[in-house]
Amino acid sequence: MSVFPAIDSPLPIARQTAAVEAEHCGLLFREYRLRAYRFALQLVGNPEDAMDITQEAFLRIHKHWSRRDKLRPFAPWLYSIIRNPAVDLYRRRGARKETNWDETQPQESPHPDPEALLEKDELKERVWRAIHRLSPEQREVPVLRDMQGFAYKEIAAITGNSLTTVNSRLHDAREILRRKLGRYL
Repeated sequence: MSVFPAIDSPLPIARQTAAVEAEHCGLLFREYRLRAYRFALQLVGNPEDAMDITQEAFLRIHKHWSRRDKLRPFAPWLYSIIRNPAVDLYRRRGARKETNWDETQPQESPHPDPEALLEKDELKERVWRAIHRLSPEQREVPVLRDMQGFAYKEIAAITGNSLTTVNSRLHDAREILRRKLGRYL
């Protein structure tokens, strides 16, 4: 019997590694599931479609977990997996008008002035309508940058575009939104 049983028997190490990897995957799911859903909802505008896309994304991640690039951060990989079917769905069906905009953003905290809250809700509704009137290509970059907080390089990795394209699309989308919402801001 060897002093190093793990070397003589690689199976226990493989099982331990698989268990650690599965646990890690589960932790990332719990950490990112709401953000992933919100991102999909912000792209497609429909809660049911967003849920389907999010579930499919996590199934793909689970299936391909062992083949991922471990040097690449998880979030850009997740968001790129969500982005592709979301853009495809949007192009196939167009945005549905069923979005509950309150589901796309965290709720604000306790006891604001009712009149201020009403004005804020109206503004939020107008902003989201303007965002969803943008094309998918125009919409995804400001959503990733301004709502999800990704850096420009991460957005380029998620969308598969160059940094120049990311900068251009962000600038163009913001200009369109300024024109549409100028009197409200």
